[in-house]
Amino acid sequence: MDISVNLIRKCKKMDRDAFDILLGFYETQLYRLCFSYARNHESSMDILQEVLIKVFRSINSFDESRPFWPWLKRIAINTCLNYKRDQQKHLYAALDNIDLDKPDLINIVDSRTDIENEAVAKDMKRLIEEAIIKLPDSYRMVLTLRYLEDMSYKDIAYNLDQPVGTVKSNLCRARNMLREELESSGLLEV
Repeated sequence: MDISVNLIRKCKKMDRDAFDILLGFYETQLYRLCFSYARNHESSMDILQEVLIKVFRSINSFDESRPFWPWLKRIAINTCLNYKRDQQKHLYAALDNIDLDKPDLINIVDSRTDIENEAVAKDMKRLIEEAIIKLPDSYRMVLTLRYLEDMSYKDIAYNLDQPVGTVKSNLCRARNMLREELESSGLLEV
């Protein structure tokens, strides 16, 4: 029997050690998803904490015959989307605290290693980060799920509870808005 099913059963009995072990398997992926959305360590940690609380409260509703990660990821995605709505302040990226060695959308765009190119890449990273932050929440989430989580349109649609056509449309709009912002900043030439 799969160890996670045993852990889930223990979690349903409110075994805190089992929760620690089970969620420890997914902590890195959850943090990456939260950070990809919030672009800020403190906000990401707040969102992650909220995800863990929701999982603790709703573990009894989890169907053991289904995979755990998609269920957990859906909770995380919904929590990310709700986080900004629930906050009265805007989420701004702490660009100075971004770890350039961690994989993210920016490193996919540019991963050059010599010093001159690295300086250009850091400037490009800053401009792209600023452009991503300006995107509306739903567009930023679609970009995150498609390019950082490498999710299919169908999986994104399922996790966002939207039709596939809406996901494709929002992704197209998000890319266009990002391109326009980068063109206006001079990063991309028309």
